[in-house]
Amino acid sequence: MPKADKKCILKEEQTSIDEQTTDWASIYVASVLSFVGSAQFSIYFSSLWPYLQILDSSANETFFGYIIAIYSLGQIFSSPTFGYWSNRIKQVRLPLFSGLALMFIGNALYIVLELVTFPRKYLMLVCRCITGMGSGNVSLLRTYASTASTDKDRPKAIAYVTCGQALGTTAGPALQLLFTPLSYPGFQIFDMLTINMYTAPAYLACSMNFLGALALYFLFKENYAGIVDEEDNEQQPENKKSMPVRIPPYDVIAVLVCYATRFTQMFINTNLETIGSPFAMMMFAWTETKAVTFTAAAQGAVGVFTFLTYLMYILLKMDKYLNCRVSCMISLAALILFHLVTYSWPFIPGNVVLHKNTEIYNFTEQHVGCNMDKFSWCESLRPVNVYVYYVAYIVVIGLAFPTLNITLTTLFSKILGPRRQGTQQGVLQMSGSVARMVGPILISILYSAYGPRMAWHMEIIIISITLLLWCFFYGRMVPLRSVLQLDTIRVENGKAEGGIISVKSNGRIHPSGDEDKPTTTTSTTVTA
Repeated sequence: MPKADKKCILKEEQTSIDEQTTDWASIYVASVLSFVGSAQFSIYFSSLWPYLQILDSSANETFFGYIIAIYSLGQIFSSPTFGYWSNRIKQVRLPLFSGLALMFIGNALYIVLELVTFPRKYLMLVCRCITGMGSGNVSLLRTYASTASTDKDRPKAIAYVTCGQALGTTAGPALQLLFTPLSYPGFQIFDMLTINMYTAPAYLACSMNFLGALALYFLFKENYAGIVDEEDNEQQPENKKSMPVRIPPYDVIAVLVCYATRFTQMFINTNLETIGSPFAMMMFAWTETKAVTFTAAAQGAVGVFTFLTYLMYILLKMDKYLNCRVSCMISLAALILFHLVTYSWPFIPGNVVLHKNTEIYNFTEQHVGCNMDKFSWCESLRPVNVYVYYVAYIVVIGLAFPTLNITLTTLFSKILGPRRQGTQQGVLQMSGSVARMVGPILISILYSAYGPRMAWHMEIIIISITLLLWCFFYGRMVPLRSVLQLDTIRVENGKAEGGIISVKSNGRIHPSGDEDKPTTTTSTTVTA
């Protein structure tokens, strides 16, 4: 091929990369859909247990635990399945529609729970499983944000989608409060269905799923700025087939470290939510009402810090000042610091308030503190300062968790490289779902048998192991070296005749493997 033609091919390839831009309109739609999917889980938090008692009084706390866990079990199966399906058909639209349809069906079955004659608790179990399976499409939205954005826009795009997910989780309980005035049994429609404080969230969820499907159909477009498709070369004109695109394999160890980190993140988050109120009642000698009130207030404050963290990444582009690897490690270290600060150290003066079931008290008062008849570890437990605990909880959890959401997902997408990431992103989501399922079981067993100290030990060990993995494999936690291999290329300056051409464009490809300094200029480097 003449020199001029080969130089022309290089220019055309370089121009095609330069022209790729982030489709922000579709990113915004993905953020809204992420909100819709996440709200399906949290919108039932406060109403699920009392409604189960109304529907079937034989359902106990153990069966309720199954209902909570089966939502995550549905995600465990659906997240990688949706991802693999997306990779096979090279689109996210159809799997996203399927996820919305499953969530709609699950919530519609929840509405008709009162109409069935067989044991309703089993239908509620099926409802939550189907809804959980549908919510597995959230991983596809992170996949789209990762592959539809250029390298320099990726932290911002992922921040939008993960912010939508966080807001959905936070707003769910608040949306439930709007329906409390409907009370129970509410009122009937069509002489069959009822709208009350328990079924109204399901109607809202069905409406959100339907509107989300409309937005997906009319407003969402699949434009990928972060994918290099190796098969596209076969469809190119003959004069361009001498320039095939080769994407190297990704680092499996780095991917596994990301999976472990997501597991750790969700494991800690779920455990703290699980024992939040019981811990406060025992440690600070609060009544149930006071514990629920302060825990809810703390969650609200965490939500504010979380939202501010996302704003910093969206508006101030924090990734420019602190790279993803360092941010992940600082977040993990902060979680260890939280557990050390809130640990019941033996040298802390005093003791937690103690009580026994056999003590006589009037009906206007409640037993508060640690139940010595129930727990053998009460007498040795030292009181944690309430202000230290909640300040540490709000600041550390409110900053570390959203930072991990953004930076881990961003770095994970770069480690995989400019390829379709549906399956891998699905497994990343699955690792978090596994943590959400097994975490409450393990923490409840340890907490009941050995107290909060042993629960804290377990969490410190898991976080420390994850942080050590980051330290040991720090040099491998970098973006994939993406290269374009050109066959029989003669460069005019005579430096190389054939070899590997690395094209850097808009910070999207980093031949050096260094994610600390994204490239903003376009250049062509030849490796002989």
